[in-house]
Amino acid sequence: MSKSSIGKFIMVLLFGAFIVLTACDEDNNVNKDMTNVETNDDHSGNLDHDENEQNVDEDNLEPVTLLMMTHWNDGQFEHHFKNHLEEKYPHITLEHVRATKDDIEEEVFAKDLKPDIIMTSVDNYYLDIDLLLDLNPLIDSFNFDLDRLDPSIVNYLEEMSNEGELNGLPFVRPEYALVYNPDIFDMFGVDYPTDNMTWDEVIELARQVTGEKNGVQYRGLHPGLPGLFEFMLQQVENSHLVDPDTHEPVIEQNEPFKIYLQRLETIYSIPGNEMNPGDGEGLDERAVNVMRRGQLAMAADRAFASTYADKSAETGLNFDFVTYPRWSGEYGDYGPNEPGNGLVVTTISDHPEEAFRAIEYFLSDEYQTWQAAEGNVPAVVSQEVRDAYLQENEHYDILKDKNLGAITNAQPAPLPIKSQYESEILEDTNYGEDLANGEDINTIIRKMQEQAEGKAKEIQSKQ
Repeated sequence: MSKSSIGKFIMVLLFGAFIVLTACDEDNNVNKDMTNVETNDDHSGNLDHDENEQNVDEDNLEPVTLLMMTHWNDGQFEHHFKNHLEEKYPHITLEHVRATKDDIEEEVFAKDLKPDIIMTSVDNYYLDIDLLLDLNPLIDSFNFDLDRLDPSIVNYLEEMSNEGELNGLPFVRPEYALVYNPDIFDMFGVDYPTDNMTWDEVIELARQVTGEKNGVQYRGLHPGLPGLFEFMLQQVENSHLVDPDTHEPVIEQNEPFKIYLQRLETIYSIPGNEMNPGDGEGLDERAVNVMRRGQLAMAADRAFASTYADKSAETGLNFDFVTYPRWSGEYGDYGPNEPGNGLVVTTISDHPEEAFRAIEYFLSDEYQTWQAAEGNVPAVVSQEVRDAYLQENEHYDILKDKNLGAITNAQPAPLPIKSQYESEILEDTNYGEDLANGEDINTIIRKMQEQAEGKAKEIQSKQ
């Protein structure tokens, strides 16, 4: 049995009895509290309510302490969550435990802690130990409008949840863009990139802005680190390399993955734009670092808008954004997508309604506008909220004239449902080094398939 499977088995044994014993009380509490809870526009983020509903009397809400688990430090937790929620709802005290899925047993359960809210996405591990509450009854009770949220992530969360349930909601979205340095384009006498360019168009543009000028080697395009930041693959829905149902590797059958490798090969074969593993200066380094040195014309990466603004204020670095390159054709004109940070209520919470009240506030236009102004792409689809992006940044005087809409208004791809064992099955495959060494793509794919098949058999034998 694999380490992750052992952990799941132990957790089921340790907490199965506890969950069974508390389930009836939780259900009673949920039903009892939901019967008494009514909501109004004051705290629900511009939701529509029946005019005949009674407004909740916020002054008479019973004091409650909620425990929230995040992977952030205490300062980040207070800044992003605690201070806002306690100001909005004085009857709620929000406490923090720092932990992740990997150490929740030691940091949370072993200490007899019972988090009410977790900042996470819907995850198979949490589902296996029955930790994620179905939010549908609370959504109905609070009259929460799911249509306000990014549909690509909501649909993914529904697909990942227990059948017929919705076990989590989005919180903020990762941000992506094609970042470019106008000064390098001016130096080579080439027109700037524009929104909605395809990968083929961007690669051709990269050829024109790769070369040596005044003793400096300029690189045309960084497409992300192979095996680590595969944002190009996150633009297509059928990008899984392991069948989500059978858990069998399907690398040889995956056409988008082959196209992805071919594009990487083309990008790295541009003279002067090679990937040079281990030299500390090549395209094995994060794009943001090469871009900040002023030696890279374009980076297809996370946007890092505040990072570039900081560097611009320090050194005068010139930068702007256009939309992340598109696949187009049968694969659509999507930007990359990830579940990002989400919010869930736990089945062991003694206060599920108040936990959802907190989540409802974190997804309100009021709070999401603040998050956007801080530099996080909001989970809500409101254009007014999105337009607040980065307005509180100390260098907004630099950012306000940039094409920030290329970041905030991108249409993310539908998220693929992946096998819970995909990362484990693929952990021994390393196509990045093979690409850098000029190995044939068909050989790379065949070798990956064989390695993944061996790992899959090993994992299945331990189940």
